[in-house]
Amino acid sequence: MAKRAADRPGMAVGVERKLLCFLDRIDNAGLGGWALDFGRPAESLTMRVLVDEVIAGVVMCDQHRDDARLVSRETSRIGFYYDIPECFRDGLRHALRFATLDGVAMPMSSRSGEAMAAVSFCLPKPVRIDAVVDGMVDGVIQGWALRVDERAGTRFGGLRILVTYEGQPVAELLADQYRADVAEAMGCEAACGFSFAPPPALRRRAMTAFRFFTLPGREELKGSPFEIIYPEETVRERIEGLIRRADELFSFAYQLRRDLKAALPRDRYLLADYARWAAESLPLAVARAVARYGALPEGAPVVSVICPVYRPELGAFLAAVDSVRAQSYPHWELLLVDDASQDAALSQAMTALAAADARIKLLPRKKNGGIARATNAGIKAAAGRFVAFFDHDDLLEPGALEIMLRARAKTGARLLYSDEDKVERGGGLTEPHFKPDFNYRFLLEVNYICHFVMLDAAVLRQVGGLDAALDGAQDHDLLLRLCEVLRPEEIHHVPEVLYHWRKSRSSTAAAGAGAKPAAALAGVRAVTGHLARRGLAADVVSRGGLTCYRTRWEVAAATPKGAGVSILIPYRDHIAMTQECVDALRRHTKGVPYEIILLDNWSTAPEAERFAAEQANLPQTRVVRIAEPFNYSRINNIGARAAAHGFLLLLNNDVFVADDDWLRVMLDECLVDPQVGAVGAKLVYPGGTVQHAGVVLGVGGVADHAFRGIPGDAPGYMMHAMAAQEVSAVTGACMLVRRAAFEVVGGLDERDLTVAFNDIDLCIKLTQAGWKVVFTPDVVAEHRESMSRGDDTDPVKVARFMYENEVMRQRYPGVLPFDPYYSRHFSREGGVYRELRVLGPDEA
Repeated sequence: MAKRAADRPGMAVGVERKLLCFLDRIDNAGLGGWALDFGRPAESLTMRVLVDEVIAGVVMCDQHRDDARLVSRETSRIGFYYDIPECFRDGLRHALRFATLDGVAMPMSSRSGEAMAAVSFCLPKPVRIDAVVDGMVDGVIQGWALRVDERAGTRFGGLRILVTYEGQPVAELLADQYRADVAEAMGCEAACGFSFAPPPALRRRAMTAFRFFTLPGREELKGSPFEIIYPEETVRERIEGLIRRADELFSFAYQLRRDLKAALPRDRYLLADYARWAAESLPLAVARAVARYGALPEGAPVVSVICPVYRPELGAFLAAVDSVRAQSYPHWELLLVDDASQDAALSQAMTALAAADARIKLLPRKKNGGIARATNAGIKAAAGRFVAFFDHDDLLEPGALEIMLRARAKTGARLLYSDEDKVERGGGLTEPHFKPDFNYRFLLEVNYICHFVMLDAAVLRQVGGLDAALDGAQDHDLLLRLCEVLRPEEIHHVPEVLYHWRKSRSSTAAAGAGAKPAAALAGVRAVTGHLARRGLAADVVSRGGLTCYRTRWEVAAATPKGAGVSILIPYRDHIAMTQECVDALRRHTKGVPYEIILLDNWSTAPEAERFAAEQANLPQTRVVRIAEPFNYSRINNIGARAAAHGFLLLLNNDVFVADDDWLRVMLDECLVDPQVGAVGAKLVYPGGTVQHAGVVLGVGGVADHAFRGIPGDAPGYMMHAMAAQEVSAVTGACMLVRRAAFEVVGGLDERDLTVAFNDIDLCIKLTQAGWKVVFTPDVVAEHRESMSRGDDTDPVKVARFMYENEVMRQRYPGVLPFDPYYSRHFSREGGVYRELRVLGPDEA
């Protein structure tokens, strides 16, 4: 990745300065000397320390020097000594230099009399190497490596890995990729993984063995050598030909194509490869924005970047300010609101930065008031047409403001937000948060918008800034209040990673959503207050003590007229399972008027007739016999025409409910918001893992279920598996549909989509007609998937599936690849929230 602006030298503006740093002590612990600004000889300097062009810390030049009189008559406190941190005592060669607080490089010299641009050092230290080649995932060999110092209690990644083939080097890797599994197991930082894609020339050999060594010691990793068998060239050519042929066929094509593609390795970016993906993708963000949004706004509006400051780590603070100063869009002001930090070094740094750049303004507060009051002071002083929020140790991408303004000019949005990730203490990027387009139901559950936010200053002042009584959830509260005055089309998601959230030992970014219980309590109050202002009664609670909230709607006890539910259950034989399904319904459905319509699709089992007669004699139950070949869409359309209530529940006979309020929860989602056309439940396999937690369009061709196979209580990617939210589609295995909406869009397609994708088609038709589709995790039912359907590998069934797959692809070419609730940066090849892709400007 291109060097971030925060790490670039020589960014100060102003007059020529005479500076000198003299080194007269270099040892195994660090280096020392003296430094002076000859233009200000009475002041002790504070210098940035840059190691390998990344800010490693700061050093004060305030030690007494007996020889100071030789260079300064004003003060003797010009000396310094810098202890080199443990993380650089790694046996590798590093380059160290100094700069002023405002970024001007310090000229250096030593007793040899030679001028130096940087000091090169290599500090060996006895350590143990733990390193493993742990397997191959999708054609990429993966592993991890740690440098372990038991005496210091440190476990660092970042080792260099040499890869050889037949004794010859073929690659040198850096073990700095994100590996959460290793971090949890080893108690280390997560930036310790590596991955290796074998060169194409070596993939043509039948047997290939790669060896992996750490550098510089050349210790071989556990699991090395790693052997791979590749198909021969003739076999490869035949496989590729079969893939092309398989695309033209219906019978067996779907599974065959997936299997054959898996046999051909290709470069891929899994979430664990995020740093590698970021290096390729982030530099393309501005070009994508130009293609997507077009020109910048006329008139060069000023953006006020508001940064509350309270005792940050000084090196991280300097990097943060540098990232603002490096913006490609020059018309900004940076308001540094010092919330009574009472830190002399910090004050000196802020003064130096403001003197170096007139766009930086200092707003000191006499009394510490917390982040909300400090931010409000910045809002009050902001002179820009737009306001952006920025924390005192985070980083902006160089094109962040430019991209936001291009999006504002194109869309007219008054609130814009971007994707974000986290930056490790060593500078590596991890944990990307690729966000959905504006999703109000999700925002009630979690502040997914978070960073980076830019909005019209006028609308910000209209809602009144931040509420100090809600510190910890002040951002969430502000966003909810903005939703009260803005239309959904005035809120725009910029799908680019523009903000790097600093991970420190004490930060929420490092510790996770459960790190600050007070924040969760404040979030409950924020959501409750917002709903009260909207006139919506609800009980809001934190989910598991996290800053994720369950909203239990409190709809009037008397269900509105027409708000009953007709439950449609198709079945053919499988009488015992169908009996179990309806028994569970009657046992657990409370507080909602309902009827059960059993749709008998030509059952022939001996017990079927007795079952139908028994069920038809029960209250609020009807049996409709449909003596036709199986057509799921037609069966349910017939049931819908026979329904007596205003809501339809499409339910498979292999789905079993277990909570008394399950239907009440689904129905209330529709009653509280008249725009909700359909609601889906979380379905789990008998073993407790997820079968369905919403549907993502475009993955695997048409659509795929989210989070299939994860534990039923797992949060999923960025809490998507545990939070209610708008989605593009939900499964028809358990879907509540507003009958009026169902009828307006023509119901299920019984001509072209008789078995597969009819539920997806219905949801797309609903959203295109202006209805919302909601997934709720608070209704959990067991799904014994496809038990009643038979063998799906039958050639006739596979051919039908491929036909219906093609119907969807041709019907929705401009819809399926662009699910608004699923980032385009995720691959569509297969597997939801699993693999990334690099988009070029032409794909924006």
